[in-house]
Amino acid sequence: MDNDIVNNGAEALARRMLNRIWHDLPEERRTSDELRSEALQLTSRAAAKFQPRQNPYARVRETYQNAGKPWKRTDDEELRRLFEAGNSIDDLMLLFGRTRNGVQQRLAVA
Repeated sequence: MDNDIVNNGAEALARRMLNRIWHDLPEERRTSDELRSEALQLTSRAAAKFQPRQNPYARVRETYQNAGKPWKRTDDEELRRLFEAGNSIDDLMLLFGRTRNGVQQRLAVA
C-alpha cells in the first residue's frame, strides 16, 4: 500500500483517487458539475470504507490483559494444577488475565 495512504489514512486515499479520476478525464469533461459531484461521492464512499486494521483483542484486553496471547508451557501446567486443586474458572480467569472461553479451551487441550 502507498506510504501516503498508510500515513494519512482515508483523507489521503480520497485525495489520490479524486486526482486520478480528474487526470484520466478529457479536459472538456472536467468542467461538468454533475461529473465532479459523482467523483466526489465515489471517493468519499471509498474513503469511508478505508479503516486501518485494529487488533481484535484490544477491547477485550481492557479487562483480560492476556486475551488472545499465546499460552506458555508453564502457564498450561499451572492452569491444570490449580484447576485440579479445585479453583473455579472465574478464579483462573482473574489469575491468568484470560477470558472464560480462553481458560475453558485451554483446560480442554492441556
